[in-house]
Amino acid sequence: MSLAQFRDNMKRANNRRRLYARINAMPDSTVREELIAVAQRYEFEDSAR
Repeated sequence: MSLAQFRDNMKRANNRRRLYARINAMPDSTVREELIAVAQRYEFEDSAR
């Protein structure tokens, strides 16, 4: 793995953590659950590439 790939992976992981932290900071609601579902679906599609 090159340094550039490693940095991209780290950046993606940090962005994912920030996204989930923001979503989890929201009050419980249907919107929060939908955002989690969308984020997970996007992650699944991104990992399939």
